[in-house]
Amino acid sequence: MPEQQLPPRPDAHHPAERDERSIHVVVWMTIGVNALLGLFTLAGWFARPAPCNEGCSWRPLGGMLWVLLAIVDVGLVLIWAGIGYLYLVGIGQRIGRRISHRGGRVKD
Repeated sequence: MPEQQLPPRPDAHHPAERDERSIHVVVWMTIGVNALLGLFTLAGWFARPAPCNEGCSWRPLGGMLWVLLAIVDVGLVLIWAGIGYLYLVGIGQRIGRRISHRGGRVKD
């Protein structure tokens, strides 16, 4: 049975490579969530009663929405920690490859 010539396979993304679109989504989500949290917090600060210049309690506007945004923000912090971890792992792998190509010896 003659072997058939298959067309060249298109280059697929390596699973360990980052997808730039997903990074952009995380960046814009982080900016949006933090902007909303800041606006609600500032609006709550400026909406406090006038005679209470000091010592009065105040609440951010938005109530439960503010709490949900704060929880989402904690999740985004964890995502950024994971991205940073993968970045540092990549740096470590590159350093390891350089050492192995050099013969594994470290000059004093």
